[in-house]
Amino acid sequence: DDPKLVHSMHIAKLQSDREYKKDYEKTKTKYHMPADMFHIIAAKKSQDVASNCNYRHMLHNYTYLPDAMSVALSKNMMNIQSDNLYRQDYNCWQKGIGWIPIGSLDVEKVKKAGEVLSEHKYRQHPDRLKFTSVPDSMNMVLATSNTKQLNDLNYRKSGEEVKHKYTLDLDYPPFVQAKANAQNISEQRYKQAWHKTIAKGHDIRADAIPIVAAKASRNIASNYRYKEAYEKDRGKHVGFRNL
Repeated sequence: DDPKLVHSMHIAKLQSDREYKKDYEKTKTKYHMPADMFHIIAAKKSQDVASNCNYRHMLHNYTYLPDAMSVALSKNMMNIQSDNLYRQDYNCWQKGIGWIPIGSLDVEKVKKAGEVLSEHKYRQHPDRLKFTSVPDSMNMVLATSNTKQLNDLNYRKSGEEVKHKYTLDLDYPPFVQAKANAQNISEQRYKQAWHKTIAKGHDIRADAIPIVAAKASRNIASNYRYKEAYEKDRGKHVGFRNL
């Protein structure tokens, strides 16, 4: 409320560049133009002509009943003129269906012509040609016999069968000597009696001499046995101050 302070604030606002340009900054981006100006109207018309916006106008719509005579007549005329409907039966079920009379004269003629013109069959090796020979003809029998005679496997068959067979008598002296030597050298035969003894187990009786001697030696060497009589008679001595 101080007049000097109010006056100084008013002077500061007058000297402030921000306050000076405040109204200008608010109205700087605002532009007002009357809508009925001549160049505005001319620009709108030019835009309509260039964009072809109002050049074409849709006609009004007509509503026909589905059973109207004119509609049915037009549908029938369109079906008659339609190429898709004309070819529908052919494209749906007749197309691709063929009948070939297999075995007829024309088919067999075409097959033979193909075989004659075939380059693959014309240039094939003679070994691939079909040929059937009689098995009991003279040439086949002679060839079979010559093959068997020249076959080295059949020639050596009987010798190979005999070569690997040998029969030796059981009482042949070298054979008997070989068996005896094998038993003498065999480590299994050498340990056979020992393994049988192990399998039987140890059978030591309580009154056997070694057992009795071992027990006596143990008792003699035992310190407990040595002092057993003294410990029994220790409190039974009468009349002796010391012993």
